Amino acid sequence: IGNYNAAQGMLSLNYKRVVNPDRVTLGAELQCSPASLESQVLVGAEFNLTRSKVNLCVDGTGRVQSVLETKLGMAPGSPSLSFAAEVDHGKDTMRFGYGLNMGG
Repeated sequence: IGNYNAAQGMLSLNYKRVVNPDRVTLGAELQCSPASLESQVLVGAEFNLTRSKVNLCVDGTGRVQSVLETKLGMAPGSPSLSFAAEVDHGKDTMRFGYGLNMGG
């Protein structure tokens, strides 16, 4: 899918592929400004498992992001646990975070 925003002068191209319904989804995005020749590319994936979900994203600057979300119980309203990580090779930085949602 392509989109051109004349006000910002940005061209955006998006691609989404459902590899396995309700399980694996892949996507890519390319944004560019024809006037300044600046561009950005993103490639991502989402994996839905039985009680958890994994999201991954890599961009053109060398940044890798990932998120793992999992449910800790089978009952509705059970707590969930999240882990997030980011590595930026261009800036030589790493980040890590976690969260616990008690409301389900």
